[in-house]
Amino acid sequence: MRRSFTLIELIMVLVIISFLSVATFKAVSALIIRSYKAKELTRLSLTSQIALDQISALLQERVPASVIGYKPSTGDFKYIEEIGDSEYYEVMEWIGVAYEEYSDGNYTGFVDMKPSVKTSDTLYTEANLSGNSYALIFAGAFDRGFPGESDFNDSFGWHGHESNDTFDVAFNGDGTIKIIDSVKPKWIYEKYYLVKSAYALARGADINKSAVCLDGLDVDDDTLLLFYDYRPWKKETFCADPGSAGSKSGKATILAKHIAGFDVKEQDYTLRLLLDINESIKGGYPPIHFSKMKVVF
Repeated sequence: MRRSFTLIELIMVLVIISFLSVATFKAVSALIIRSYKAKELTRLSLTSQIALDQISALLQERVPASVIGYKPSTGDFKYIEEIGDSEYYEVMEWIGVAYEEYSDGNYTGFVDMKPSVKTSDTLYTEANLSGNSYALIFAGAFDRGFPGESDFNDSFGWHGHESNDTFDVAFNGDGTIKIIDSVKPKWIYEKYYLVKSAYALARGADINKSAVCLDGLDVDDDTLLLFYDYRPWKKETFCADPGSAGSKSGKATILAKHIAGFDVKEQDYTLRLLLDINESIKGGYPPIHFSKMKVVF
């Protein structure tokens, strides 16, 4: 005789199948989440590395002593070497050397001292350039860009301060450089930096997101931006500076998204850049969070 299943047996089978289905769903769900997190982690790691590489390339062509931390809420700034471990300045700024002009051979960066010391406003060098957007900073005794003759705060013109060690120049057409600044150098050094732009690194949370220069850019609090094409020695500050000192000028570009914070410290004349990356995961799962560091010499 053929025996059929009882109701209890059918119920037990359904219960077992239900348990197996739940276990299978959880296993597949966990696998999908791990795959998604791995994909996002790879993407964020690559994006943050590209941002660090871009920042590093710019910083390698910096005037070393010009790097500062800036606090827009108070207008305070401090030389990067003097910032303590417990201090935090939201914005990093520096003055960049005119590297493209140098690599193209349009100036040498060195002065012929013998004829130059006879006058305080003409430097005998090789400079095949034109225009009035350049300034000159002497490298000083230690190639740091700060001769040490005046207060550091008044060396580069940051945020309303004086620019006593940054000199406006004109090109005479014969290779020489004429210092046309109202302040003349007390000392002439053999090596100089020719500069034409400052740079600022800041998150959306610490800037004026309604600035005109940000029109068309998708900026939120965790967006890391690079500001450029402004000149502190001409009383300018970056275009989205929420502070009050200096006329707003320059341009901006997005470096990376999902940057929860960044920090910069100087140690043994090297800069240590740290990015803190954080991105939420769909479905209420724990966010992706990691940090990445790079050393710039």
